[in-house]
Amino acid sequence: MYCLATCVHDHMLSHVREAKTPKEAWENLKKISAANMTTRKLQLWQELNNIQQKDMSLSDYTAKIQSIFNSLSSINVNIEEDKMAQVCLGSLAQRFDPIRIAILARENPLLFSDLKSMLMVEENHVRTKSKTSEGQMFFTNSNGSQG
Repeated sequence: MYCLATCVHDHMLSHVREAKTPKEAWENLKKISAANMTTRKLQLWQELNNIQQKDMSLSDYTAKIQSIFNSLSSINVNIEEDKMAQVCLGSLAQRFDPIRIAILARENPLLFSDLKSMLMVEENHVRTKSKTSEGQMFFTNSNGSQG
């Protein structure tokens, strides 16, 4: 009992102290752990269902999704990569509708790792295109001619 009492968190000590045997203390801790695991799983699913890219960069956005899936995996919830890709595509910002439509039109499901790569390419393309447009505007005179 002493070992259990010294190895558990303070908020669990009362459950250990209430037990009459080490086996009963262990069973109490297992129940608490299972309840905490269920709560954590629900919290992570809720976070995943509510995620939106909005103003996040694609790399930050996919990293956030990956982090949630890693957390789910750490509590023994296995998710297929195509499900991860579905979640990612479903909550992309509207400005990425063209690539979303192209990806959804594919015959074969896309794995999350492949989707991340495609999205990074698209983000770099948009960024490069934006810088090129800014550079052209910089060299345009007020009358519209290049200067």
